Amino acid sequence: MQIGRRSLLGLGAAAVISAATGCSMRQDDGGLAGPIAEPTPTTPPVPTPAAGFPGQPRPGQMYYGASVPYGRSLREWERELESTLALHRSYFKPDDNETGQLIHRCQDDLSHGRLPHVSIKPTWPWSDFANGSHDYWMDKLLETLGDLSAPLIFTLHHEPENDVHPNGREPADYVAMQRRLLERAASRAPEVIVAPVLQHWTFDPLRTDIDPSEWLVPEANVLGLDIYNPWSVENGKEWRSFGSKMDEVMGWFDGKPMVIGEYGCRNDPSNPGLSAEWLRDAAAYGLQHGFVSMSYFNSGVQSPDGTWALSGDMEQAFKEMLNSDWVARPA
Repeated sequence: MQIGRRSLLGLGAAAVISAATGCSMRQDDGGLAGPIAEPTPTTPPVPTPAAGFPGQPRPGQMYYGASVPYGRSLREWERELESTLALHRSYFKPDDNETGQLIHRCQDDLSHGRLPHVSIKPTWPWSDFANGSHDYWMDKLLETLGDLSAPLIFTLHHEPENDVHPNGREPADYVAMQRRLLERAASRAPEVIVAPVLQHWTFDPLRTDIDPSEWLVPEANVLGLDIYNPWSVENGKEWRSFGSKMDEVMGWFDGKPMVIGEYGCRNDPSNPGLSAEWLRDAAAYGLQHGFVSMSYFNSGVQSPDGTWALSGDMEQAFKEMLNSDWVARPA
């Protein structure tokens, strides 16, 4: 892929540095941006001030981390990175075995200075959660997480748009499920940050078949998003900067603090360094807009057009940023 605007290179690192030092920082270069989404043509530079929540990072900081590919040792990777992850993203199923693994993962992460961001994706209808049919399961999990007495991020059914079904899995059912979770977490696990995580494509301004507002949960302290640069050598799709895609979304979130549950970019062998700069620019955008956390999807799972796994100069850029002063870490 040939990109004429090579001036993109070299700018992102400076943006991140300026964010860490509190200096004025450029807007993330929209580059090859698409149109801005409704409902607003502009996005606020920082979230609207709101009441604090457990684990909220200080201004100018955010939690920075990744998921770890299956079969790769987290400890060994952290030795290569010369730092523990500030945030560790992991995924689980709702059976007893994996629910136990979720608790163990949170315990291990917290004991090693990582903020856990854990997801569980139940197979039951969302409407059953909303009407209380699974309160016992939910309460047991929340009470166990609450006993950890430490902030962590919990997502119930990330990317729900993939699993819509007329039998209890409509957007209204999803929102009602999240509201019941928030209500029960408030008393059982007050330090748990409930983060509903949606997909960028729901907010794509070129789509006319979906109303993003139907999926939003305004009662949550934070709102989450998964977002990717779609380009790969195999598919030849448009190269998109992180900022150009986020600008299509931010107006919908009404200044809520953001959690990036997944994000990714593939290496471009014909443009050495470009993907690493994409990664730096993504972090710069997150810092400028007051994001709570960003977790890189370090995997090739379900990625037929090419892996998202960090390697080479991208992994080096990730390592450098992970060791930056702007990275928030659990107290």
